[in-house]
Amino acid sequence: MAERRTTIPVSAVAGNVFLGIAIGLLGYYALTSGLAWLEQRQLRGELEPLGAVARAQSSEIAVESGPRLDFEGWEGEDRAYWEALPDGGVFGRIVIERMELDAVVVKGVGTEELKRGPGWIDWTQVPGPEGTFGVAGHRTTYGAPFRDLDRLVEGDVITFLSPYRRYVYIVSGTEIVTPDRGDVLFPGDEPMLGLSACHPPYSAAYRYIVHARLAEVRRISDGPEG
Repeated sequence: MAERRTTIPVSAVAGNVFLGIAIGLLGYYALTSGLAWLEQRQLRGELEPLGAVARAQSSEIAVESGPRLDFEGWEGEDRAYWEALPDGGVFGRIVIERMELDAVVVKGVGTEELKRGPGWIDWTQVPGPEGTFGVAGHRTTYGAPFRDLDRLVEGDVITFLSPYRRYVYIVSGTEIVTPDRGDVLFPGDEPMLGLSACHPPYSAAYRYIVHARLAEVRRISDGPEG
């Protein structure tokens, strides 16, 4: 008696393959998000000695009165802090209400740095009286801090906190460029912030860029210990 063979439909095989891929991707995103959460938790701990910048709510941070753009002592404080910082170290903290983002920014945008959180693009300027301060972040993996970058519109507020100062930027525009267009973050005469992330999500074909003008700089009353 001939052995009877069971034929599995190609559609069923394909369905199982796609299901396996989907489960694998979901597991990967969950894993990287968990790792990013742990990294950000550790970075928050590293913020503690830096004074008021470590507080949970940026609105609680008291700032000193003075000129709208207060850079007195900036060279020996903020600039000196950033120059002495190793790659991956705590660069500051970024708060964007429109994106429901409150994250620690690290120094550098290498693979390992961006696993920890948004990173300062080290060929751009630091926050200061001139030039463009650039920050890049993931949109899909490692916590996806810049997932909702394309939600920002003109007039939105972006707050960046250094150990010594609160920098307030106002969104002035957005653009989509190819990855080779680093010139969109080149320094200019006006102090600016540029946020960058891959676009569209799950693709590295383009970069989504947010431009923001520096509107205010105030010295934080409760600065780093010692």
